[in-house]
Amino acid sequence: MKTILLGLFLIIAAALPARAENAWVALAPIPYGFVVPQDLASHLSTGPLTGVWAEQVEAAGARAAVAVFYQPETGDKTILFTAYYFDADAWDAAQKPDEPPPFGQQVVRGDGRVLSVAGPHDTIFDPETQDGKNVIKASEYLQDATRFQPVE
Repeated sequence: MKTILLGLFLIIAAALPARAENAWVALAPIPYGFVVPQDLASHLSTGPLTGVWAEQVEAAGARAAVAVFYQPETGDKTILFTAYYFDADAWDAAQKPDEPPPFGQQVVRGDGRVLSVAGPHDTIFDPETQDGKNVIKASEYLQDATRFQPVE
């Protein structure tokens, strides 16, 4: 009976579509990672914020911030999203009721801290191309708090 059940299980498992392996994209110096399929992660890299915006982020009380870049099949990499890490009090103070959130949308709040992301609201590439499909999928993942995992 065990052999029959094992054989049935193997047949069913073989018929299921292959699952994409997930990869961890470290958001250092933010103590979180962004978990996405490996094929998307291979297009992502991170870097520091620079210039006047970096100064404004620091002045608002962010503990850390990082830019996440997307490298298309051809052409130069572009910013896909920016992640911010605040003490909850500083995050709350930065929110203005009559304005869009200056540091994106909150995705994780806990232990007195807030992780937020500001990303694309639309694809920056032709949606029919693989790059366009990747950016659309990444935008969906940005809305899913379970995709952001703390560093352990």
